[in-house]
Amino acid sequence: MAESTVGGQHFEHLVEYALAVCRECQHGVLPSHIKSHVQRAHPAKRKQAKAIAEELPVYKDGLMCQVDPNHCHRIFRKPEGIRKHWRDVHSWSAAGKGGHPTREKQKEIQERISQHCKKVHCQRLLVQGQGSQYFQVHEPDENNPNVVPVNSEAAWAQVGEQMARAWETIEKRAQTTIQEGERDEVNPWLERTQWLPYLVGIERPDLLACIEEPVAEPDARQEQQAEPVEAAIWAAMDGLARFSQASVIDQIGVFPLQPYMDKDAVVKHVRPWQQMLMFFARTQKEHAWKSPKYRFTRRQREAWEALMEEAEREVDGEEGHEEEMGEAREELDEEMMDEEMMDEGDEAMEVAEEEPGQGEGSRPKKLSKIQKACLEFCIALLNNRITRREYDSPLVCALAVLGVKEDGWKGPEQYPPILSAVIKIARFMVVQKGLEMSGPDEDSGDETDDDLDDSAYESGPSQRRRPKGCLQLVQRMMDRFIVRGSHSPMQWMLDLRTYGLKIHYNTTTRGHVEWTNGDELLYKELHFSMAQFRGMVHGLASESRRLLTEELMFSSKAAPVPAVPWESIRDNPTDERPGWNFLKDHRTRMPVDGERWLFERVGKSASIRSRFMKPGTQSGVDRQAVERYMDRVVEFREKLAVLMHMTGGQPARGPELLSVRHSNTVQGGHRNIFIEDGMVVFVTRYHKGYKVSGDVKIIHRYLPREVGELVVWYMWLVLPFQQRLEALVWEKEAVSSHMWPADPSGRKWTTDRLREALKRESRIAMGQEWTFAGYREMAIGISRRFLRGSTAFQADEGEENKEWAEEQAGDSIADEQAGHTSHVAGLVYARGIMEQSGAVADRRQQFRASSTDWHRFLGFQAGVDDQRRSSKRKRAPFESEADEARVDRWQRLRKMDARAQLKRMMGEEAEFRGVQEAAIKAITAGESPVVAVMPTGAGKSLLFMLPAWAEQGGTTVVVVPLIALRGDMAQRCKKLGISCVEWQSRRPPDAAAVVLVTPESAVGEEFATFLNRLRATRQLDRIIINECHIVLNRQYTFRKQMQQLGKLVAVETQMFMLTATLPPSEEDELFRRMHFERGQVRMFRAPTARSNIAYRVVRVEKERKRQEVEATVLAMVQQKVRKYKSGKIVVYGNSVPKVKGLAEKLKCHASG
Repeated sequence: MAESTVGGQHFEHLVEYALAVCRECQHGVLPSHIKSHVQRAHPAKRKQAKAIAEELPVYKDGLMCQVDPNHCHRIFRKPEGIRKHWRDVHSWSAAGKGGHPTREKQKEIQERISQHCKKVHCQRLLVQGQGSQYFQVHEPDENNPNVVPVNSEAAWAQVGEQMARAWETIEKRAQTTIQEGERDEVNPWLERTQWLPYLVGIERPDLLACIEEPVAEPDARQEQQAEPVEAAIWAAMDGLARFSQASVIDQIGVFPLQPYMDKDAVVKHVRPWQQMLMFFARTQKEHAWKSPKYRFTRRQREAWEALMEEAEREVDGEEGHEEEMGEAREELDEEMMDEEMMDEGDEAMEVAEEEPGQGEGSRPKKLSKIQKACLEFCIALLNNRITRREYDSPLVCALAVLGVKEDGWKGPEQYPPILSAVIKIARFMVVQKGLEMSGPDEDSGDETDDDLDDSAYESGPSQRRRPKGCLQLVQRMMDRFIVRGSHSPMQWMLDLRTYGLKIHYNTTTRGHVEWTNGDELLYKELHFSMAQFRGMVHGLASESRRLLTEELMFSSKAAPVPAVPWESIRDNPTDERPGWNFLKDHRTRMPVDGERWLFERVGKSASIRSRFMKPGTQSGVDRQAVERYMDRVVEFREKLAVLMHMTGGQPARGPELLSVRHSNTVQGGHRNIFIEDGMVVFVTRYHKGYKVSGDVKIIHRYLPREVGELVVWYMWLVLPFQQRLEALVWEKEAVSSHMWPADPSGRKWTTDRLREALKRESRIAMGQEWTFAGYREMAIGISRRFLRGSTAFQADEGEENKEWAEEQAGDSIADEQAGHTSHVAGLVYARGIMEQSGAVADRRQQFRASSTDWHRFLGFQAGVDDQRRSSKRKRAPFESEADEARVDRWQRLRKMDARAQLKRMMGEEAEFRGVQEAAIKAITAGESPVVAVMPTGAGKSLLFMLPAWAEQGGTTVVVVPLIALRGDMAQRCKKLGISCVEWQSRRPPDAAAVVLVTPESAVGEEFATFLNRLRATRQLDRIIINECHIVLNRQYTFRKQMQQLGKLVAVETQMFMLTATLPPSEEDELFRRMHFERGQVRMFRAPTARSNIAYRVVRVEKERKRQEVEATVLAMVQQKVRKYKSGKIVVYGNSVPKVKGLAEKLKCHASG
């Protein structure tokens, strides 16, 4: 069929078909397309495209249609393809019409499919278009391999291809098939689990597929095969776990079963049980793949058959018979498990509290028939005494499948939580089984207790009586097959989990934190600098403040928000009266009554009042307006949660943060928010191990003044108004004391919601998404890098701080002299009458020191002030490093060759002009203040761009009064590679080298906070006031903030003034307004006279009409345009309408 004379290395000529076959691409090419194919697919091999390929690939997975074998021979390689062919061409379907197929029906469907298609070997010539269909070929003879071409290059190419295919087969087998390892490969975890000997030779994809969640109905998009029976079992297991968990919570005094999960956590933890049931379901029926071997005991087999029967009835909608199921369950009663154990490796269990007035809702009073059958089978799996080896137990076999991953095995970091989930759900089922056995009347249990024997073995009739109570039944089952020493699957699970946790806690985890360029953090896929991090935190604080003051408290310049009287706020941590907080302390004197302030503010403003009022309604308020207001409240609370999480010090876990209350409660006791020495502190008493140990860790997290102010404002002025609105509109009977209660819409706060809030805020500020767990690790890494060892965040709150103990050694001598430690002294002796219950002064001081160091690192002014007041505090590493970095930056700048740097920045042709070089030398020498008077176009901007370009570690602030000039400067800086940002309070540019700001913003409070932060972090290098003659503005009604730029001198940094308009006669006035002493100012003045500029005044008689004046102006402009075609003309008018009218006639843009 092939003509060898046309041969070559890459193509084979098929004479009979007038076709060429590309060996590399393995498909046919029409003769007219050979040239374009070579140019497109093999451009480097165009001259070599002469060799003949020996064959097209032969596919072994062809499916030939047999619906009409005499006329239809279409071949497909995918099942969905031939199914579509059956429907479209033959109007035939193997599944028939609608409904969920039973097991018998599924077998019939498989038989129909096998009758209407057959497997064949096939090839095809083209990959698309006409002639791309598959055709049948004979099966290749493996004993007679293809002859290698004689041509040496072609022969070697074919050898290489065969080598590649052979290696690809080996690699694929290694990735998909479980294989035995070498003897020198040491893996204690696999040796302990014995997964490898049990699962060797089995395909990983098959194992993973057999535990996937089933679908009850066919998926039209993926055409996934429906498994209604398996789906019914999956749902039954979920329902059983939920019902059993609720039963456990309803029981009083069932302490061995703690920690219990809430209903949401059950969904995740029941999944391993569901997966194991799918493993049994898919391996018990006929299947084409090699599966692990296991064997049910007699009672397990009976329980499984009963479960399958109920599942089929569930699918078919048939009514089962309770009597039939009752006899089967009587044989299987008594096989349960429960075991007290510490959840050392578990994830934090989230215990969600119900909001007042909201019940859990109704639930079924008893298990359904399929759920009961599922319970019986699970108990049968647990009640299996192991006498020979662990893998005699089907439960252990199924657990082995759960240890498989696509690319390997689940190790001691991933597998123990799976075992914990299995154990916990099993505990719930044990209690549920005890309840089912005890029945509604526990005193009526007189039947015998044969079924408590091991279900794997038969025994003679027993004369023992069944325990009567649920607790007795559970205890008996625990003793029989739950505790260690019972030789049950539970013992295997407990021992393996303990072994896995031992490996986990004695093995260092993989590191994710890396530092570059001094202060840039790399964490997994995240990368940011500390300046960007600070900017994110302060941007969030600024936006939260704006949202609270403007949208929730309706503040304005005319009606500001009352200031927080920090010095007069008192608190009594020992007061435990319900509903009490520091705002109700009789010693606290707030300037306004927070209970009515916001209500009265709304009432006094007609515009605000109209937003809430709606005449004709029963309540008198507009519900939609209230809902919009509550949406703003919810938005603020989300931002506040993230802000408190990031600024309080060591980040709390989600459940800890959500447990914070602003007022005392009857059940929870103490609130969590206090005032201590002018600082807001939130104290958490919850942690992930509370439900296990019953111990409560008391952790203090202090907030910076800027964040604490938001908390006080919210509690003092907004919360009373908000709660009363909720009571009126939503008719709530009670209001939660939590800082983050459920929204009025009913949406509750969970760790997932906190996680999404943190992701959103980090995405807005950084363009990256942070998670709670990721931020905790990053915060610890940052504190270890930049804070003192005594206040750096610990990996866990329980770790002992040895460096703090060394620093406080002198203070503890007196306690040791008294015969006790400082900790005991804080607990027992000389406690202050205002000391909070459970808190120790020494620990509280440590927490405060850690938090305030964090505040200083983030650049909050309150943290800096706290440092100045404390003479004993040591400098944190970040402060020393910042000082060193600033000194190094200035030293490099002083040594800089200005001319060389200019050429590097602007090009080899660049040269200094006028006073540029002298002025730049003054800047690099650190002189201040400096005034440079230079004509327009003389390169004033170069004086700050060159130093910022040469040393970008610091920040240069440039005050620019004109919008157009700011945009031009930003573009020029960007072109030169200088990080330049225009000031926005919502996104503080801490990481920018140049910050452009208007005079109005430059003298504002938010920008002052930004400057103080740059000073605290030693980033602020200089302040440039461009067009500094604006300070001399004498029109007090026009941009009066320009006259206040002298405030910037208080920042105590290098000041540089630039202008082209400063007559010598105005110098003294400028210096006075800027608070400069003339003797301290370094002046640079270049000639500012412009020979190409002339002034001309054309007087217009008053009698002339406006139209005539405009016509004269138009004529002048048009005459200038004709004369200076490349120039630009600016026309000013004394009113906006006049400017727009002239612009319309001149057909140009107008602004005003």
